Amino acid sequence: MKKYLLLIEDERLWESFKNSIEKDINSEIIGLIKEKVAKVKKGVEKR
Repeated sequence: MKKYLLLIEDERLWESFKNSIEKDINSEIIGLIKEKVAKVKKGVEKR
C-alpha cells in the first residue's frame, strides 16, 4: 500500500469537506477518486 500526503491550502474548503463526510477521511477521498476515474472512463470528463 502506498501512502500519500494531502496538503490543503484552503482551510475553509477543508472544514466544509470535513463537516460533510460520513465515513473516515480516507474512505471519502477514495470514493471521490473512484467517481472521478469512472467519469473519465465513460468519457464524461477530459483528462
